Amino acid sequence: MDTDSIVRPYEPRDRAAVRQIAYETADSGEPAERLFSDRAVMADILTRYYTDFEPQSLWVVDHAGQAVGYLSGCLDDRRYQRVMAWRIVPAALVRAIARGALARRETWRLLGALVRTWRSGEFHQPAALAQYPAHLHINIQQGFRGQQIGPRLVERFVEQARVAGLGGIHAGVHEENLPARRFFERLGFVPLGHYAVVLPDGETYRISGTIVYGKQVNADG
Repeated sequence: MDTDSIVRPYEPRDRAAVRQIAYETADSGEPAERLFSDRAVMADILTRYYTDFEPQSLWVVDHAGQAVGYLSGCLDDRRYQRVMAWRIVPAALVRAIARGALARRETWRLLGALVRTWRSGEFHQPAALAQYPAHLHINIQQGFRGQQIGPRLVERFVEQARVAGLGGIHAGVHEENLPARRFFERLGFVPLGHYAVVLPDGETYRISGTIVYGKQVNADG
């Protein structure tokens, strides 16, 4: 266990580190180059809701004064969806276009993947999520994984959701990411449903299955 790292609330000074960690771990713990190479645009989509709209639900792993991992949480998934759809994604698209995204083949491959996923109907979330309105993501730098930091992050967010009176929380895990699946299962999360998305992979596409795990945080939830 890493006894030199502490879990603390997010502070504005952590923003750059959180954005960097998000990009470097976005693809099942690996960098997001296969998805989209523009770090700023990807970081906006991955982290801006949590840093700018709900920073009180963002928890950071601090090692020697530097953020080396984080849990980004949201207590109201419906609000998250609205903010993403109306504020964050449109702004990210404008930024991408201004940075010349329309001239890059990777942009059109990403858009093609989104269209393929939409046509498959896989953007629909499991109905069970109504009972698990909060969600979380965990991202930790490579050298700090496997040191019992993750459970400490989840414990903080579970307590936050419990105090807020929520019934449960959920998290999405890539189907092929067996260590992440075992991690959530050890913490009492159970599968709620499954969906798949189409992702760009070089000059072609790949199917990425996602298992949605849920955990009750209040006995009456």
